[in-house]
Amino acid sequence: MLGTAVACLSAQVQTLSLVTDDVYPRSTPDGRGFEDLILKEAFRRVGISIRTSQLPSERALINVNQGIDDGLYVKIAGVEAGYPNLVRVPEPVCDYEFAAFGRDPSLKITGYPSLASYSIAFIRGWKNPEAATAGMKSVTRVKDDQALFEMLLDGRVDLIVYESLQGRLWIRNHGLTGIHQIGPPLATSEMFLYLNARHRDLVPRLAAALRDMKADGTWSQIIHSVVGNP
Repeated sequence: MLGTAVACLSAQVQTLSLVTDDVYPRSTPDGRGFEDLILKEAFRRVGISIRTSQLPSERALINVNQGIDDGLYVKIAGVEAGYPNLVRVPEPVCDYEFAAFGRDPSLKITGYPSLASYSIAFIRGWKNPEAATAGMKSVTRVKDDQALFEMLLDGRVDLIVYESLQGRLWIRNHGLTGIHQIGPPLATSEMFLYLNARHRDLVPRLAAALRDMKADGTWSQIIHSVVGNP
């Protein structure tokens, strides 16, 4: 009888598939990035386990919108306007500092409008730079992080738009030389977890779990355990 009860309890534990295009230190293939760990803990607090994997940004959006995967992280507010089957968990998972990276540290970059004179690239599916650079003459969208930095290294663009922390660690961990963050961040945005609409009942519970994690110190502890002092 005990074995049957345990088996029934195990069968009731729901596992959801979450996807992200983020890389170290935010996400890793083995799920040890700080966003991975924050969300594993948030879902654990509402009685659900998650399986995380990495996909290109636009593919992740499409997969979750079509219900192939259950959720994606992290994206700016408003993404649901273009993907009607996405629902946003309103408590931010973290912040992003969008920044310009280039080879010439003497360039004067003071915000998105200052990019208009240069050829720029960013990752397809990144909605903040997509909106901010609309109408600029020389804008290229690429599949993923690797392609983005290759464009810059090959001299095919003057600047790339990327996340500040990820960019600095990408440069360090890949042994890249001659590439720098140029100027202060272009924008800072709260970043969110999105779920396929069939899981909308989880939204208030997950928002509460994230708030509780920030209040009890778990959120900060997870980030510090991964990032330390980059």
